[in-house]
Amino acid sequence: MPPTHWRIAGTVVAGVTVMLLADAAEPVNESIKLNVRPGLWEVSAEGQISGAPPISDDMLARLTPEQRARLEAAMQSSMANASKPQRSRHCVTPEKVAQGLAVDESAHADSDCHKKILSNSSNEFDISEQCVRDNESTVLSEHFQFSGPQQMTGNVHVVRTAGGKTMTVDKTIHGKWLAASCGDVKDFEIEK
Repeated sequence: MPPTHWRIAGTVVAGVTVMLLADAAEPVNESIKLNVRPGLWEVSAEGQISGAPPISDDMLARLTPEQRARLEAAMQSSMANASKPQRSRHCVTPEKVAQGLAVDESAHADSDCHKKILSNSSNEFDISEQCVRDNESTVLSEHFQFSGPQQMTGNVHVVRTAGGKTMTVDKTIHGKWLAASCGDVKDFEIEK
């Protein structure tokens, strides 16, 4: 499995669909205009996964029976858990706000990814990204709306195609500001 695209799909499948205002290796070229209060945020996400895991039959054939069984069990578990609400806490700094909701650029170092900001205002941020490598593609669309600097809702849509198989992930996101101090949260933590 190529690590770049599988990392994106794996992150989404694992429920870490959006890393609210996560660190990026480099900022988005356009100045981000979001009116977001820095500090500790709680984000909940729920959604669904459909389609087949985008792993080629050739790649599956190279796995040992034990590896294949573990992979299939992990994918089934992830798909079953996708509709369950998942919570995380994020430390949002002014620098992260300035970087927007960009996916980590270092994750795309070995692929051809194109990012486009579709909407960028004080209360709305829309971004699309397409990554293509060999016979694989990942299309990511994120839309976030802020009802003031302390409340956020959003949708994430990911379509991952590889090995003739396509998997679609849709998530609904809700976020709220909790405190000015992030406490022990350095970047983000998934709540158990």
